[in-house]
Amino acid sequence: MTRSLIDRAGEMLDRYALAMSATKALLDERFAEAVELIAGLDSILIVTGLGKSGHVAQKAAATLSSTGTQAAFVHPVEALHGDLGIVRPGSALLALSKSGGNEETIAFARQFKAVAGGKVISLTEPASRLAAVADISLEIPALPEIDEFDLAPTTSTATALAVCDVLAILVQQAKGLTERDFAKFHPSGVLGRRLLLSVDDVMIKGDGLPTITTAAHVSDLVYEISSKGIGMTVVVDGDGSYVGVVTDADIRRLLLRGENVNQMTVAECFERSRRGSESSAPSEVDGLVSADSMAIDCLRQMQANQITVLVVVDGTRPTGVVRLQDLVAVGF
Repeated sequence: MTRSLIDRAGEMLDRYALAMSATKALLDERFAEAVELIAGLDSILIVTGLGKSGHVAQKAAATLSSTGTQAAFVHPVEALHGDLGIVRPGSALLALSKSGGNEETIAFARQFKAVAGGKVISLTEPASRLAAVADISLEIPALPEIDEFDLAPTTSTATALAVCDVLAILVQQAKGLTERDFAKFHPSGVLGRRLLLSVDDVMIKGDGLPTITTAAHVSDLVYEISSKGIGMTVVVDGDGSYVGVVTDADIRRLLLRGENVNQMTVAECFERSRRGSESSAPSEVDGLVSADSMAIDCLRQMQANQITVLVVVDGTRPTGVVRLQDLVAVGF
């Protein structure tokens, strides 16, 4: 019984895959026209549909809104009883209907063109009555639904939703919106944190930033590392310019090699703690960022360079550090 159910589920998903291929085959210059029309709107895009098409239309309006297009769902029946007041000059209508024969949606499209004078984009099966009213007619394939009675809207809603999603993303790209623009529409939650937080929001700075000069003694270095509690300290020269980083692990390596760290200055400790054949040049040079960098870019830099700490600099002077664990703590 379990295997039979899994096999049937797999067959239904196969039918979805075939439906997506059939939907792709219907794409033509009308789709490009729809993208250009929506991307160039000076006003709101109204999205409408009845029944399950209405549910898809609501999701489409939400996706368009979240990707930078001013969009709102309006129920076709309500539109004919006062909700056309939302329409402004320069608006357009995206009307969804599986068969394209829904009388309320057709009436709304006609009224929209007559009253608002806006363009209508339809999304229906080919050669529908709604498509005949529209200025741009997009199509989904006329395929059976996946239930045995061909009744429950499934294949039709999946293909309509896919077309609307692709339409929204292409409009976003046509407008040249970036992920930072996208984040402005999602200021709360994980997405907002990932895309809106700057380095300054998450870095350790001020009195919490461990800093030591090259001329100091190693005992001062050890105290600075332990007192600030982050396992490292930033090393600066006499002018306060960034030299590098010394970690507690660097000191342990020196001790394991038998080095007499008690006699060292910070400069000597830094030089001798460089690993392998590394030169005396700052080995953390790839780990520098500015305070106005985005936190998400810090994460990418850490991943690319396989490091867990970045030093924040203002010119040549260190002003903070960003640790991988700090990014994780805020939801990255």
